[in-house]
Amino acid sequence: MVKVSVIIPVYNAEKHLTACIDSLLRQTLPELEFIFVNDGSRDTSSQIIASYQATDSRIILVNQDNQGVSVARNNGIALAQGNYIGFVDADDTIAPDFFEQLYTLAVQHHVDIVVSNFKREQGGHIIHVKSSVPAEKVLDKSYINAVLLPTFIQNSSLNTCWNKFYKKKLLHHYAITFPVGVALGEDGIFNILAFNNAQNVYFTNYSGYLYKEVDGSATRDLSKKDYFNRALEVYDFDYETILNTTYHRERLEEWRSIRLVENVLSYINIYLEPNPSISLKYGMRYVKKMITHSTVQNSILNYEKLLLQHKSSYQQFLLKSIKNKSVIALLLAVRYSAFRNKK
Repeated sequence: MVKVSVIIPVYNAEKHLTACIDSLLRQTLPELEFIFVNDGSRDTSSQIIASYQATDSRIILVNQDNQGVSVARNNGIALAQGNYIGFVDADDTIAPDFFEQLYTLAVQHHVDIVVSNFKREQGGHIIHVKSSVPAEKVLDKSYINAVLLPTFIQNSSLNTCWNKFYKKKLLHHYAITFPVGVALGEDGIFNILAFNNAQNVYFTNYSGYLYKEVDGSATRDLSKKDYFNRALEVYDFDYETILNTTYHRERLEEWRSIRLVENVLSYINIYLEPNPSISLKYGMRYVKKMITHSTVQNSILNYEKLLLQHKSSYQQFLLKSIKNKSVIALLLAVRYSAFRNKK
């Protein structure tokens, strides 16, 4: 009997794929199936998976034309035979007891979703990422509605699907799948739908997933990406169409506005730090477009006190510079911060 179906979307992942598969096959929970969905890779990814499949019957390989990660994951969900579903990205690795730990918690506490902490490998360093949500306890429907769903709207801190463990009945009963081509991000919408319909969830301090920063990160080829336009589309997203519970429009506006400004703060660092993919002139022009936009200015005007809470002196300076529409002040602050961090 298959207890857990693990879905791994794959696209041109030959560089990291072997390490990923090896970590999967070392899992201490034996009743697993591994559904690899090769999304039209142009490298040797499919051949690598097939070579492992020849010696391990738990591996399932699906080859499809390139349609994106959402379609790949959805095809995996449709094929899943396990009682629970987990996701792993082909660039990442997991600890040997990762799925045994999550499965044990899900069964022991009778919950629809389990969420774990994780580790991020960035620049040769391992960063431990911990959630601020209360851990090692069952969180009921009232907590989901009061805290978790608003968090999904206010920021992207809970968006990832690969550190979560879902009951298959939940996904199948409510026809929860990854949307295609939405501004909010596939993981974000998928998790809003899942948490919106879940009766209870469980957060654990256990950390067995290693997420690796690889080529294609946000700092590469910025001239071809319009992150700010995407942030505006997220701001305009109609959450009420997918939520069971009703929130006051004023609170929704607050959460959306805070998310927009927080995104702008992160983009300012990306566009004003030295980057070979764009010129300084391009970066400054892009930042000016963001900070002078009426929606950004209105968001700061209406929620300045909330935005300044729990911010470092550096972040507070950036916020005040955005409010004053000063690109020069932002540039000097970002460059000085980058210089100090390199010391």
